[in-house]
Amino acid sequence: MDEFLRRAPRTLLALGALLVGFILIIAFNPPRTVCDEQLDLFRASQRMFLGAQSQKVTKSLADEQFDLCKADNGPGGCFDFFLNLRGMVDGLERIPRTCAETVGAEPTIQKWLLRALTLFAQVAWGESTTGSYYTSRKHGWLDAADFRLFCRMKTMAVRLYGDDSFHVFRESVLNSLPGADKMTREQKWSRSIFSSSCE
Repeated sequence: MDEFLRRAPRTLLALGALLVGFILIIAFNPPRTVCDEQLDLFRASQRMFLGAQSQKVTKSLADEQFDLCKADNGPGGCFDFFLNLRGMVDGLERIPRTCAETVGAEPTIQKWLLRALTLFAQVAWGESTTGSYYTSRKHGWLDAADFRLFCRMKTMAVRLYGDDSFHVFRESVLNSLPGADKMTREQKWSRSIFSSSCE
């Protein structure tokens, strides 16, 4: 090897070194894509909602509003959370469909899409299977605007994760609802918000 290096032209060695350097740069710093840029723009637009409030307070505004919505379980307690979810979905809908794989791999997006859809299903179902005002209606206290938000989030989840993954997620939510273990699949389905048409 030493003999080869001594006899090889210096230009060839320089080109070889440049080529190896270039390969190493690409390997450790892959080129950014349009999807990476779109995701950065989304992150920046949602920093106040989805990001930690400070280094000391690791909870995000989304966490706080989600907890309030879940505890209050009414239009007033969920208003701010739903409002910010609309902004999040607006931002996701602006990202090209071709970036679904990049966007879907973002843990924060997956967490809040699926967590919010679960909350919608729970709110619409009610806290029990008895016939209270809220549980006697298929959508509970959710109004038309809230249902439209649910549909937009459902569409986005299917776009990012595919039909099969969404069906697995949906079935796990259905099975976790109060009293669902005493119902047939058809009963759970017909009573849940998932069975409502978004068309």
